[in-house]
Amino acid sequence: MGLSRDPAKIMAELLKSGAVMLAEICPVEGCNLPLFKLKSGEIVCPVHGRVHVVKTDEEVREVYARTYLANVLERLEVHALKTIETLTGNSDVDPAELIRWLEVLERIQRLKHATKK
Repeated sequence: MGLSRDPAKIMAELLKSGAVMLAEICPVEGCNLPLFKLKSGEIVCPVHGRVHVVKTDEEVREVYARTYLANVLERLEVHALKTIETLTGNSDVDPAELIRWLEVLERIQRLKHATKK
């Protein structure tokens, strides 16, 4: 769902692929395009991609918490990968330190997988 393409063409492609146009509009201010439900159940805007449709304040808090956690995990994963790359480029690296960072990376990836469910 790119901003450079015509939204009408993207909506037509979504419908051709079996998506269902919903009565709700995109919550992004100024967008006002209809949302589409994909066969997978995911709700998307033709311009902004995936969106979260919430009906209560509790759902807003839950979506915010999940989104915030996903962003934190993404930043941690990038940091861990950079650290591992630096360590592997060092000839006198302590193997125990490298193992610790690999374990950190594994835990981050497990958490990311668990939060997607």
